[in-house]
Amino acid sequence: MFDNEDWIDIDAEEENENEQDDELMARNGQQSSQPPHVDLQFQDDLRKMILGIQNDFSIKPEEKAHKIQNLMTSKWRQFEKKPASNSLSINKESTEEDLKPTYNEKFQTLGCKHYRRGAKLQANCCGRWFTCRLCHDDACDHQIDRHATKNMMCMHCKDIQPANKSCNKCKRELSRYYCDICKFWDDQPDKKIYHCNSCGICRIGEGKDYFHCDVCDCCILIGSKNTHKCIEKNLERDCVICNEYLFTSRSQVIFMPCGHSMHNNCYQEYIMTAYQCPTCWKSIGNMDLYFRRIDSIVAQQKMPPEYENFVAHILCNDCENRSTVKYHFLYHKCPQCQVRQSRVMEVTAMMQGEDGPADAKVNRSFEGYSE
Repeated sequence: MFDNEDWIDIDAEEENENEQDDELMARNGQQSSQPPHVDLQFQDDLRKMILGIQNDFSIKPEEKAHKIQNLMTSKWRQFEKKPASNSLSINKESTEEDLKPTYNEKFQTLGCKHYRRGAKLQANCCGRWFTCRLCHDDACDHQIDRHATKNMMCMHCKDIQPANKSCNKCKRELSRYYCDICKFWDDQPDKKIYHCNSCGICRIGEGKDYFHCDVCDCCILIGSKNTHKCIEKNLERDCVICNEYLFTSRSQVIFMPCGHSMHNNCYQEYIMTAYQCPTCWKSIGNMDLYFRRIDSIVAQQKMPPEYENFVAHILCNDCENRSTVKYHFLYHKCPQCQVRQSRVMEVTAMMQGEDGPADAKVNRSFEGYSE
C-alpha cells in the first residue's frame, strides 16, 4: 500500500524520466511528444542585436554576416559544447596512450611541438588528456577552457594528481614557469612570461615592460602608452591577413600608426606590396619620399586638354578631410595634409553657363574608388 506522499514521489520520478526521455529524443533527432518551448524574450533580444549589427555602418558586410551567423547559432553552439553528463566518468580511466610521454622534437625534451613541459593536462570539457591546450584544440572540434583544468599527469612518473608546478610523487619540477590561473606550464629557459589579470591570460614579457590599456583591453609596450591610438577591444578580432584570432595568438602582434593590429610576420610580408592599412587605408609608415616621387611623375604627365575643366571631389584616407582638386587619371593630392592618399568620391566638369561657371556631374562610375 502507498500513502499520498509515495504517490507524489512516484509521479515526480515519472515526470523527471519523461523530461530526460524528451531531451534524449531531441538529441537523437526524434520528435518529442511535448510541444517545443520558445523563449520569446531571447527571440526579441536576438532580433534587436541583429538589427543593431545591420544598422552599424562602421562594420564591413563580411564582418556583419559573421557576427549575425554567430548570434543565430549561439544556442546551438552552446548545446554542442555542453558535454554529456557521463562524459567525464567515461574518460576518467587513463589509457596507455594517455600515460605515454610526449616530446618537443626541436629541443629533444618532454613537451609537445608548442611547449616544453613535463606535464600533461586533462581537459575539463571532454576529460581527454593532452600535453597542452593547443594540442587539444587541434584534435577536437571545440576549444578548451584553460582556466577550468584541474588535473595533470607527471610525464616523469606518470602519476595523476591536481595541477601544480611540481609533482607531488617524484618531487620533480615540471616547468620553470607555471601559472595556476591559466594552468600553464613552460620550461623554456630564456622565455619571460607574466600573467595579466586584466587580460585573464599569460603574456610574453616581464610585465614591467607592458601596461594594460583598458580601452584596447590588451597589453601594450610601455613606450607606446602616450602615443598609441586606442581602439576598443583592439585584439578581439582576427588578423586581416591570416585570419587567426589575435587576442590569444602566440605570434607577436604589432599596432600600426592608425591603431589597427596584425601579426608582425604578416605585417612584414604585407608591406612588401602595400603601404596602406588593409582596414582603414591609412598610411602605415612614412611615405614622404614615395609621395615626392609621385609629385614629380604627375608634374611631367599633363592631363589632356579635354579634361582641363574637370575636378575631383576626394576624401583623404590619412586626415579624413574632404576636398575638391583638379582631376587626374591616377593621383590626387590632399590640400590639407599634402599626401596623395585619397579616395575619389565624385568627378564633375566645370561648365560655363549664362550666369557663370556651374558644376555638372559626369561619369558617376568614379565614385568611391581608392588610389
